[in-house]
Amino acid sequence: MQLSIKDMRLFAPVGALLLLFAIVQGFSLIHAAREANSVDAERTMVALQAALTSQTDRIAGIASDNAYWDDAAAAVYRMKPDLDFVQRSWGDSTGDGVNYDGAYVLDPSKHTLIGLRDGRLDNRPIERRLGKALAPLIARPQRIGGGVGTIVAIDGMPTLIGLATIHPTSNAGQWRMPAAGAYRLLLIRRLDNALLARIGRELVIDGLHVAPAANAPEVVPVRDFSGRPIAWLQWKPANPGMTALRRALPPIGVAMLAAILLTVMIGRQSARAVNELARQALVDSLSNLPNRRALRQGLTRRMAAGENVVLCLLDLDGFKFINDNYGHSVGDRLIIACAEMLIDLLGRGGFVARLGGDEFAFIQTGDSATANARSLAEKVLVRMSQPFRVGQRTVLIGASIGLAGSDGEAIDAGELLRRADVAMYAAKRTGKMRICAFDGKLDQHQARIHLIENELRASLAAKEFRVAYQPLFSASTGKIGCVEALMRWSSPTLGEMDPIDFIPVAEESGLIDPMGLFILRRACEETLGWPGIQLAVNVSAAQLRNPEFPSHVRQIIDETGFPASRLELEITETYLVSDPETAGKVLEGLRELGVSIALDDFGTGYASIGFLRQFSFDKLKIDRSLVVDAEGSEAARALLQASVAMARALNMEVAAEGVETNGQADLMRVAGCDQLQGWLFEKAMSAHDIARVLGLQAIKLDALSIGESRGPMKASGL
Repeated sequence: MQLSIKDMRLFAPVGALLLLFAIVQGFSLIHAAREANSVDAERTMVALQAALTSQTDRIAGIASDNAYWDDAAAAVYRMKPDLDFVQRSWGDSTGDGVNYDGAYVLDPSKHTLIGLRDGRLDNRPIERRLGKALAPLIARPQRIGGGVGTIVAIDGMPTLIGLATIHPTSNAGQWRMPAAGAYRLLLIRRLDNALLARIGRELVIDGLHVAPAANAPEVVPVRDFSGRPIAWLQWKPANPGMTALRRALPPIGVAMLAAILLTVMIGRQSARAVNELARQALVDSLSNLPNRRALRQGLTRRMAAGENVVLCLLDLDGFKFINDNYGHSVGDRLIIACAEMLIDLLGRGGFVARLGGDEFAFIQTGDSATANARSLAEKVLVRMSQPFRVGQRTVLIGASIGLAGSDGEAIDAGELLRRADVAMYAAKRTGKMRICAFDGKLDQHQARIHLIENELRASLAAKEFRVAYQPLFSASTGKIGCVEALMRWSSPTLGEMDPIDFIPVAEESGLIDPMGLFILRRACEETLGWPGIQLAVNVSAAQLRNPEFPSHVRQIIDETGFPASRLELEITETYLVSDPETAGKVLEGLRELGVSIALDDFGTGYASIGFLRQFSFDKLKIDRSLVVDAEGSEAARALLQASVAMARALNMEVAAEGVETNGQADLMRVAGCDQLQGWLFEKAMSAHDIARVLGLQAIKLDALSIGESRGPMKASGL
């Protein structure tokens, strides 16, 4: 069949393309063959290096096995070494040359005591032939029963050296060891053709031999203890690439066309697969959102383009509780629901990422990025304040959000992420469900926290914490019935510190446990002589998470002699709600000691009737916020009265804290509170001042008992 000129013109580009493809494939095959040869050579080099190391470790192990031996110690550590034993145990083995072909016993002065080589005595001191190699070998750390090894040149031949201290395996042989020190067993094995042939068979390497110089590409240096080459191992290269190429050349021409077609098809499939893998590498598998890597790339790209970028990091509050109590399946669905919520708020064009766990991020860019980011963050918090429906469950969580912007600064994506992270944790520290924007003060705040932590540790060691006491007055008699112990601390650098500043640092650093126990002990010691007065001590949630806390309280009660019936421990609602099962066990252990349990900060929105019944508290402390609200809100007063009535029904005392006005005090009395506490009556004071007030109270009560009858006595301001 003849082709027309037109057909040939049409075929010419295709033919040229095929020819070009064939040429490229030919060069590629040759290059691949060379690369295969190179890879095989590199593999052989690595294998030989590993084989040398293995042989060195092997002779060191053999030396260790032969030296760590009761019989060896008994034969050597004597007035005259047992040459028969040495010959039987080591000398005969030097003759067959399987494991070693030389064995030498060195005295503590590094001199040859006995030498055996090739099955017979060797009178030439081995230390002279080893030269400088012996000292560093002996100096290397060597555990009992262990050996060390190296490679040196002896008589121009690379030789494996193994050294081990002769030591009995049992204590019974210790007495035989000379006062000058232990003897050492030194084994040598020439790196000769017999050994190399065996290594070559194991590694499938042909023609392995020792070469005097590096006169070929395929060589591996044999280095001595100092790293200096003393010989080279040379072999016959297998050249698997060229061998394969020669065998493949005939069918290659026949399969060329099919290869072209397959290459095109495979290329398309590979491109799709690579694109999919690249996509998956940047996507969170659970939420289908961009992941941390994608976020970092997006930030880098935008910041490199000079865009004003604001990054918002969002961390869920309470997610761990849901995960632990409802299971990971519920937690996963909650993550998906949060991701969908963020996408809805930002729109499909917004950038939302999941960084892992319960942490999300979103980006705003442009001149209004800061305002837009804060607006979106506020919308997120509003949405997070509403419950999520997850399957058959309704769960409530919160969020803390940190904002950080580039603002034209020369920072990278990593620094922007760090700043947003610092801002997010600052939001958590301020009470959660908060938004915090990064500024330089936050870094200063981190430095301040570090300073506080270090000084807290020093103050704890020096026992520099103090206890102040704020009394609780009877609402009916005005008599002090209880004092609340409050921790006080003066920082050497920052001066007198408010507990709200250093207690969170102590909780995060783990110092709150020993600090709390110190304050409990000090308060028990100082108030022991105040008969009839209850001692209330706040207990941190971090302390209650320690299962040993009840036993620590028992120890303090026993050692101070403080009556357990006078001790009242105040627990916050937040701890009990976050882990009710553990809380129940801890409270049960405390009640067994005979102490009272008070629920502090009641009215902040967590506790329910079932909750109060479950834990059977002895006292309910109305939070200051409810006390303040009750003075100006009918609804708050109704809630207050209902809370007191509920406490009465559950046989609990009720105390109102934070009372600062006479109006508030009257409201608390009318509501039925048993005790009142606040600045209206007394601020926190030292143990000495409390004792003085108690003394004055006792005098007044004595005077009343003598003959005065003026109605209920009132404390100052009551």
